[in-house]
Amino acid sequence: MRTRNICLALCAGLILSACSGGTETASSQSSTLSEVVAAASNQRKAKRNPPTLPTLTRPLLDGLTVASLEVVAPKREQTAYLIPEAYRDGNVTVWRTGGNSQVVLRDGVLIGTKGLGNDLASADASPALAAVRSRGSSSGQRVMYIRNDVNGVDRMSLSCEVRNMGAETLEIVERSFPTVHLREDCSNESGQITNHYWVDSRDSTVWKSRQWGGPKVGYLDMRLLKK
Repeated sequence: MRTRNICLALCAGLILSACSGGTETASSQSSTLSEVVAAASNQRKAKRNPPTLPTLTRPLLDGLTVASLEVVAPKREQTAYLIPEAYRDGNVTVWRTGGNSQVVLRDGVLIGTKGLGNDLASADASPALAAVRSRGSSSGQRVMYIRNDVNGVDRMSLSCEVRNMGAETLEIVERSFPTVHLREDCSNESGQITNHYWVDSRDSTVWKSRQWGGPKVGYLDMRLLKK
């Protein structure tokens, strides 16, 4: 019961589409997630105000039986806690809220969103992926496919350079991780964006990042609370 209550608290909130392709395996927590969705829906109907987000503590996170991802959308002033819904091709994770919004990460790099409007349908983020996997520098083209207002998808291509900004000790809710800070600068004729990744220096886990999801979504600040 305690674990279910924690999952309910973490899943009641915002966010973020799955990219097509690959073999998808449902999470072992899918039945629990269904219960969470139903409970969260009932709770929203019962109250006009959104549920209060939990205070994060290390004992609370250690007590979870599933992974958890915190996503903050500064442009919308919204925060949510997500759990995995499915895994694809071994290194793609579909994270989901109780409200059926999604954020899709490949090795910690954003490749899709759902539920925010004008979502990121898919992305080829090869420069960032190469840098994260090697914890080093990289460069190349980033291609993003962003949904528009007429049920279509707009293609956006950017030239990117990823640089290693050095070692940093990162703290997430009372736990420290040795990381490498990577900065990705991308630009085209319309402007520029900058993404940041804090990658575990031991196994390339992206513990924290700030990644751009498109003109309407804006930046998403993400922390991996439990792996």
